[in-house]
Amino acid sequence: MKSFMVGLKPFEYQNSKTEAESFNEFKLTTEFNNVAATDTVIVKTSLIFVKEQGWKVDDVEFIGQLTGH
Repeated sequence: MKSFMVGLKPFEYQNSKTEAESFNEFKLTTEFNNVAATDTVIVKTSLIFVKEQGWKVDDVEFIGQLTGH
């Protein structure tokens, strides 16, 4: 089995001076026994700024997928 990702599209915005979010959309293809399946995946990452430590990941959320072959 092998998997690969193409077409990464990042979308970022900052909610405040201490909170930011990014959405990443990409196509993920998994192949098993010479049969490939491709999905468009969307992942949301929430960041928070911690004093003296910098930006840290606060949450990662799988938003959904759009299936296509």
